[in-house]
Amino acid sequence: MKLIKKTIIGLSLLAGFASCEDYLDKEPLSEYLSSNFYNNEAAIKQGTNGVYQGMYMESSLLPFCTLYDMYTPMGIERSDNSSIGVGNIQLESSFVVEGQWARFYTGVARCNNVLEGSAPYLGELSDKAKQYLAEVKVVRAMHYHYLISLYGDVPYFTKSVTEEEQKSIARTPWNEIADNLIQDLDDASAFLPWQTNELGRVDKSFALGLKARIALYAGSWHKEGFGKSGIKDAAKAAVYFDIAAKTAQKIIAESGRSLNPNFNDLFTRAGQLTAASKKENILGIAYSDQASRKYHYQSFGEIARTAGGQSGRFPTQLLVDTYEMANGKRIDEPGSGYDPKNPFANRDPRLKMSIYTHKDRIISNNGGVKLNIVMELYNPQTLSYDALGNSKLISNLDYTGSVAQFGYIQSGVGYLWKKYNFFDDEIVSEPTYNILLMRYAEILLMYAEAKIELNQIDGSVRSAINEVRTRAGMPSTTLTDPIKLRQLVRRERKVELARESGLHFFDMRRWRTGALENAEKTYGFPIATGVTATNFPDGYTQVTPDMVPSYGAAGSARDLNDLALYAAYGSKLRQRDADRPKNWDDKFYLWPIPQTERNKAPWLTQNEGYGQ
Repeated sequence: MKLIKKTIIGLSLLAGFASCEDYLDKEPLSEYLSSNFYNNEAAIKQGTNGVYQGMYMESSLLPFCTLYDMYTPMGIERSDNSSIGVGNIQLESSFVVEGQWARFYTGVARCNNVLEGSAPYLGELSDKAKQYLAEVKVVRAMHYHYLISLYGDVPYFTKSVTEEEQKSIARTPWNEIADNLIQDLDDASAFLPWQTNELGRVDKSFALGLKARIALYAGSWHKEGFGKSGIKDAAKAAVYFDIAAKTAQKIIAESGRSLNPNFNDLFTRAGQLTAASKKENILGIAYSDQASRKYHYQSFGEIARTAGGQSGRFPTQLLVDTYEMANGKRIDEPGSGYDPKNPFANRDPRLKMSIYTHKDRIISNNGGVKLNIVMELYNPQTLSYDALGNSKLISNLDYTGSVAQFGYIQSGVGYLWKKYNFFDDEIVSEPTYNILLMRYAEILLMYAEAKIELNQIDGSVRSAINEVRTRAGMPSTTLTDPIKLRQLVRRERKVELARESGLHFFDMRRWRTGALENAEKTYGFPIATGVTATNFPDGYTQVTPDMVPSYGAAGSARDLNDLALYAAYGSKLRQRDADRPKNWDDKFYLWPIPQTERNKAPWLTQNEGYGQ
């Protein structure tokens, strides 16, 4: 079994990150690596830097963790009819399912190589070397947290195994792995500072933040059931929610972390280098704009039309309509002030900070030429602005261009991702902003959610939620009802953390909202009528007052999860994917064990619903 064997025997390590004052040091490979004897600080530092390479999780220079939300109805890919997001492909042989398994086990192998190689020398090592080893243990826990979240029970290795042991490798129950990871992270945190001075390196904030996340997930899995028909255990759920709450509380009280008042700065190269962003951004996948450049294609696949390319990933109406009005009311509530003809006015500011909407200006840098183009859904021409603010009409390539079928109008539903893509300080095809894996806002929301699930409602719960809301310019909550607070904290996770590390993909699984979220087609902008060769009416001006989504019966699961319904007027909206609503099956709460792996090790059992 190729991947498992790699985990057992270990992999040769790669060079570290690009050299820069704020980044991990890059050193040439040395005799330490060639001999595999991690018996001193220099060797362990080099091995640790190699371990960080496994965090990139890239597919064609695209950080894969940002794709997970595209596998929920909150986002879509341009070829959704043939992607994992629709659920109409054979998951057992999907290159995505196989590729993720391979990447995470490759990362585990790198970690085990360093940890096992250094084990005989622990008593002789410096404090700094022990800190590096703690970092390795945290990175390994990160890989395993993805593995159990995606696949459930998986083979679990912390060291090499013998040839004989290889013949009977089995899947370890997910809850046992989760317990081990929680303990590992506790142990590792003792050797780590609360905040590191090097971007891209783990610290105590991330170690304990990951512990809180794993515990929160485990609490939900025990509460709601894990996989297709998992057993529920309220008592165990409470134990893990308690761990999550106390761990998050410790970070809040002791880490010195805080929110950056400027939300946009969290997602740009220049903004991430500010002191305020470093306080909030706990860990990101590190890229560099220095001499040894390390860049990615995140923006090139999302606002590439401004550079004459193709866009590949889009937010949906379901996500857009999760954002409240600025007064704190949902758009369907009496007194909200929502106007379906002008649906983006007076909304939660995070909507416009996260998503480009009709008539917004798309700002990017194409080869050093700064572009400021008005996003136009209905006209073959649009406005473009130069650096002095002068405007001119240009062809709207997303409407009539040679690759318009891949743009946000025809392939998407009228929206583009703005989060990560609102900048002019970098070339759109070679951005080097870091891809966030965790930030302090998540810690606050994890604390609030865990306390709510424990029914331990007090001022600290509202304070944590309000800290996130008021930073965005939203009104504070005074709610005390656990059901309403659960609704609010789930809403906050969606709108605050949209498309970051794929958190909603895992939230959908642990909250078991898959069937609800996938109940309808993918809807978007209103379709204009009366279009001619010379007349291009704006579809939003034709919207009628009744075109406001419903959210199901009051108090229903759909209502409490803020999942809009559009069928009443869906024929007037842009629709994507004729085969939606999906043929949802609860087996999708876990991915299958890749068939290629089971072919090599037939004794590995399969997840329920995917055959024997």
